[in-house]
Parts: sequence; structure tokens; C-alpha cells
Amino acid sequence: MAVLPFFLAAWQWQRAQEKTELLRSLTSAIGVPPVSLIYREARPQPEFSRVALPGAHPAGPVLQLENSYLGEVKGRRMLQPWRLEDGAMALVDLGWLADGVALPAVDPQALTLRGHWMPLPRHFVLPGAVAGVEGRVDAIDMAALRQRYPGHWHQGVVVLEHSPDPLRHWPVLPEFMPERHYAYAAQWLLLGLLLLLSLHSLRRRSHEPRR
Repeated sequence: MAVLPFFLAAWQWQRAQEKTELLRSLTSAIGVPPVSLIYREARPQPEFSRVALPGAHPAGPVLQLENSYLGEVKGRRMLQPWRLEDGAMALVDLGWLADGVALPAVDPQALTLRGHWMPLPRHFVLPGAVAGVEGRVDAIDMAALRQRYPGHWHQGVVVLEHSPDPLRHWPVLPEFMPERHYAYAAQWLLLGLLLLLSLHSLRRRSHEPRR
């Protein structure tokens, strides 16, 4: 029990480092004009750059990723496979929809096909969670997506900058800033030190001769 807080402190520190790198990538990408997303065999990991999808069109039905929160409001992220003008495939985030609101018919011609190229959403799921390629799911089954839609696939997801009503743009900036994770790491570290001091004090008392 005394060692556990140190593991949690290290985890929060790692999360802070990841968020710092994310913000650095976003800061350098926001002011750069979007470029066409073109598949390359040696393409690097998604780095939040601004991309455009000229000539792209939907290749399949929408996938609704459950348990996607904006603040404290529960909803779904609307993700859809699109085929680009060079024949490659990319997963496009059309926007976020609150639970209880029906998915509207989205006109592809009305979309502004610009966005940020980001990593895939990472969801913590329990046994029995539904992973799939369409409809309401708990996780994205990328292997099944690649099998259903053959061709080269871009890693990650393109989060559109503008979503049609009633969808809302999925925020690019993380909800938790690095400073918050550093603060949590410091709290866990302090708790671990206090537990070690308490343990040391108890051991000393147990070895003191009784009178």
C-alpha cells in the first residue's frame, strides 16, 4: 500500500509528459495552412497537423463511439470511414452528439473537409464491451474496418474543424492540461512519503521494549 502511490505518481508524470508533447504539436500545427492528406508508406504517426480531404467521399456507415464525454455530458463521437482521392482510407470524426439526440442525416457535400490529424480515441473498456465498425459501439475495431474497406489506411482519425448542427466539434485541446497531471503526481508522491514515514514509525514502535 505504501508503494502504490509512487506508481500512481509516476503514471501521472508520464501523462503530463504526453500532454506537454501534445500541446507542443498542436501549437506548431494550428497556425499552419491545411495540406492534403496523402498516403505514404513511411507516414509518421498522427501529429495533430491540419489536413484537407479534397475529393474524399464516405465509404460506409457512421460508427457511434459511446461514453464520449464533453465536460460532464455523456454522448457519442460520430466516426465514419472515408475514401480519399488517392484511394486511401481515413477515419473521419464528424462531431459529437449528446445522448438522447437522434443522429441526423449528414450531407457530405455540406461538410468543410478540413481538420486535425489525431491519434485514435483510446477508451478503457471492460470485458463484454462491444467493438465494431458501425452503429453504437464501445470501441473501434480497426482490424475489422481494414478488412471491410480494403486499401491503404491512414493511422489515427481526422477530426473536422467544423461540424454540422446538431453535432458539436470534438475539442482538439485536451481537457486536462499538463499542470493538472503534475499536481496529481505531486499529491501522490506526498501521500507515498507520508505512508512510508507512518510505516517506519510503526516498525520502530513495534521493536521498542515494553515496560
